[in-house]
Amino acid sequence: MSEITLHLTIQELCQYEEITQDSVYAVVEYGIVDPVDGNAVSEWVFDLDSAHWIKKAVRLNQQLQIDWVATAMVIDLMRQKEQLKKENSQLKARLDRLL
Repeated sequence: MSEITLHLTIQELCQYEEITQDSVYAVVEYGIVDPVDGNAVSEWVFDLDSAHWIKKAVRLNQQLQIDWVATAMVIDLMRQKEQLKKENSQLKARLDRLL
C-alpha cells in the first residue's frame, strides 16, 4: 500500500495556521523543524508532521511567552515523549501476543 504525503508551502502554512513567516523562520532557525524542500525562505515546503510541530512551537512561544531556545527544548521533550509512548504501545502489543 502506498503512503500519501501532503506538503504545505510556507505561505499556505502561514495562512492556514494564522502565523507569521518570521515565526516559521524562528522555528526553523532553532532547529525545531526543517523544511522538506526549498532553498530560500519563500520557497520552503513542509510536510504535515512539521506543520504540526510548527503550530505547537509558535503556540508555546506566544502563549507561555518563553523564548525560542526554551521552546525548542520543550518541543524536543514532547517528541521524545510521543516516541516513548509509541514504543511502549508496540512493546505491550508484542508482549500480549506472547502471553
